[in-house]
Amino acid sequence: MNASKQNDTGNGINIERMHAELLRAKARQRRLYILVGLTLFCAAIFTLAVIAFSNGTAIEIHPQEAKDSAIVRVSGGLGAAIGNTAYSLRSQPSIEVSAAGFKPLRKTLLASETGGTISVTLAELPGHLNVKTNPASDKTRWYIDGKMTVIAKELQQALFSGEHRIEIDSPYYRKNRFSVLMQRDKTLNRSVDLAAISGQLAIRTTPAGASVQINGEPIGLSPVSRNREGGMYRISITHDDYQTISEDVEITNSEPLIERNYRLALKQAYVRISLSPTGGVLLLNGNKVALPVEKLAVPARAKNTLTYLKNGYFSQSRRISIAPEVEKQISFHLKPEIGVVNIRSQPNATVMIDGKNMGRTPLLIKLPALTHRIELRRNGYRTYKKTVTPNSQSTQRINAVLRTELQARLAESPRQYSNSLGIALKLFKPNDTFVMGAPRYEKGQRANEFLRTVKLTKPFYVGKYEVTVGQFSTFKQSRGAKKNPVTSLSWIEAAEFCNWLSLREKLTPFYQISGGRLRGVNVTADGYRLPSEAEWEWLARKAAKPKQSKFTWGDDTTIAKNSGNIADESAKGKTAHYVPNYSDGHAGIAPVGSYPAEKTGLYDLTGNVSEWVHDVYSLIPPVGQQTETDPLGARTGDTHTVKGSNWRSGTITELRASFREGAKAGRDDIGFRIARYVYGGAVHGK
Repeated sequence: MNASKQNDTGNGINIERMHAELLRAKARQRRLYILVGLTLFCAAIFTLAVIAFSNGTAIEIHPQEAKDSAIVRVSGGLGAAIGNTAYSLRSQPSIEVSAAGFKPLRKTLLASETGGTISVTLAELPGHLNVKTNPASDKTRWYIDGKMTVIAKELQQALFSGEHRIEIDSPYYRKNRFSVLMQRDKTLNRSVDLAAISGQLAIRTTPAGASVQINGEPIGLSPVSRNREGGMYRISITHDDYQTISEDVEITNSEPLIERNYRLALKQAYVRISLSPTGGVLLLNGNKVALPVEKLAVPARAKNTLTYLKNGYFSQSRRISIAPEVEKQISFHLKPEIGVVNIRSQPNATVMIDGKNMGRTPLLIKLPALTHRIELRRNGYRTYKKTVTPNSQSTQRINAVLRTELQARLAESPRQYSNSLGIALKLFKPNDTFVMGAPRYEKGQRANEFLRTVKLTKPFYVGKYEVTVGQFSTFKQSRGAKKNPVTSLSWIEAAEFCNWLSLREKLTPFYQISGGRLRGVNVTADGYRLPSEAEWEWLARKAAKPKQSKFTWGDDTTIAKNSGNIADESAKGKTAHYVPNYSDGHAGIAPVGSYPAEKTGLYDLTGNVSEWVHDVYSLIPPVGQQTETDPLGARTGDTHTVKGSNWRSGTITELRASFREGAKAGRDDIGFRIARYVYGGAVHGK
């Protein structure tokens, strides 16, 4: 009985515990429901808050296929999407739009887009096409919609949705064409069986009757023809004394017929060759053989010609015919060839042959039939050089006329050239006598225009144009239009320009200048200088004319149209004098070369600007009637001569070519042109 009571008591305690646990479980469940409810309530409140405190942005989705399955969500910041409308508390929310078969689009909305409607277009995802062939070939060409895509065993290609035309071109099989319908983001697998093509091998040989093998299998004597499926085949041709021919050919769907016409070559024979002297040229049937050669292969049973040549020796030839695979010994021993050279010169000179002194002209000498370098030398004369190759058939003759160094340099000088600054210069070879100055009775004559008989002998170059601002500015910056003559520079600046240009072109400077003063001149220099007064006046009055003239254009006092830039009608009231009824189109300085060239080919000897010349200005008249040769005037002095008229000139006095004046400083109507001797050397005169 006591035990029973204890059980009942125990059971009661267990029931009470179970009841307590049940109550606690229900309490936890109520708390969970309350928490979930609060969460949903908060989410609802948040969503309502987002909707209430933000502007919804409507998303318009394209294409239609994407729109039907599209999902919009706010991917950045506090926000939510309801349908295709995005709400966010951020001013520039980020959204993501996705749809099956299309590439997801991520976008950050601009402030100007928020609260309105935006349009987005999703890019579709391609489908994937996998095609294999049976049999497979890594030479297969795959075409998609008519365009060759890849050469490979199989096709693996991403294609957008729609129908596509596929073409399979495997060289040994018939072409296969079919269409596929691709779907977005879907994979399509295809396997295609290929049908082999049938081709033909047609083989001929010259001569006929050769044994023909295909892949080592004899198929008969040429000519022969066999059908074969597409593929690679080795053709082998053998025939008696002829060389074996092997070739790999390929039957393809683009070339199913393979035709060959083989011209068989005889088997080789061999020649061992001994050559004396060595170093010559060996020819086999006219073709050069690379030397040295130990054993030379030649066509068997053919008539072959071997020739050995060497400069200075008589050549030898051998005709040989050798059986197949037979070896023969051939020797060549060449005999020296000697020729005669007869050398004469005016005047007599020392003869150098290949650098050795062989005597003096006239000289008759025997030489090996090789190329020899012959030089004829004599002091004061340019060395005469010639190469000659004697032969035993005839006497070589050299009749040379030696030129002095000066004659040679003159002959080598171009008639005109442009120097490194683009200054065009023309060559003059005066060798002429004329009278400078003007007689007292000549209208417009001035007392400083002394009559002087002058002979010019030295060839010289002179500028076709006056030096321009652009050219002078390379040496020293100068103002004015680049194509106008440079003015307002002193004589010494013009001389310094000449020296600078000489050094620039590796010529010997003509002027000796230090401290900004002329100290002397180097009359033997070939560098640039100013024209001498005599040269300038000869160019203006005598060169290229049948007789000496007063003006650059002749003796007529009437100035022809376009004669030059002088004081014309437009200068009336601006200059002391002007030329009536004459108009040159320029009121001031004109670009160089604006008027036709003089008969000499030089420009602007009349007008534009007067020109510095080399000579120191002198008022001392000449003594007697002595002829001056290539005069340059005094070596030093502060005043230099100016020649020629300019744009201010309007009187007969100034327009005459004998007009001269002296100046110490530059003016805006004085420029210059350059000159240089072809060669230096001693000059006559002061």
